[in-house]
Amino acid sequence: MSSSPVPPLTDSEQVVAALGLLAASRVTTFGWLATCSARAPSAQQRLGFARVAAAQLDTDAALDAAAGRHGGDLAAAAEPHLELFGGIGQRTRPADWWERLVRTVVAGGMVQDLAGEVARGLPQELYAQVAPDAEFVEFVVAAMGPVTAGSPALEARLALWGRRVAGEALGMVGPALSTVTVRSGHDLTGVAGPVMATLSAQHAHRMERLGLAA
Repeated sequence: MSSSPVPPLTDSEQVVAALGLLAASRVTTFGWLATCSARAPSAQQRLGFARVAAAQLDTDAALDAAAGRHGGDLAAAAEPHLELFGGIGQRTRPADWWERLVRTVVAGGMVQDLAGEVARGLPQELYAQVAPDAEFVEFVVAAMGPVTAGSPALEARLALWGRRVAGEALGMVGPALSTVTVRSGHDLTGVAGPVMATLSAQHAHRMERLGLAA
């Protein structure tokens, strides 16, 4: 694992809190990807987005089992984060298919980056079982890249939209870390600055791959 500002999460309550954040990030991304599938303009895209959406739930059983081993309830641990992440979606309603894709890759990527940073504090063996998988980002990049490259007007509009979505997503870092702190008694709010810097850098890299200015 790479270094992280998040300290080791050593007691069971801390571990369950991190697992809940991971579960919420994956379920939220699943929902956004599933909607992309339902509204995709071609059968090929519908099937592709359905596949990457389903993959978001691959670690669900592992997360639930790990929470149980540590005496916790995964759904209860995920609930506050599901509400928080759902708010991002409510405040960034896309106007068309392309804005929906950008919202999914920007907000979904940042939500999973946050969960991944917190999860790096988990014991290494557990982290290896439940680490976030960014395959959906690769899929969206492949779908969008050629289109934005051929349309400067679309590129400019989506770049502006991506910045708006990123601002909303960054706003959830402090509250999410605070929720983990409240649940675990382990203060993570002090690492909000470094975590936000990491999320911003990873967001800029994804936008570059999409051919959009961050």
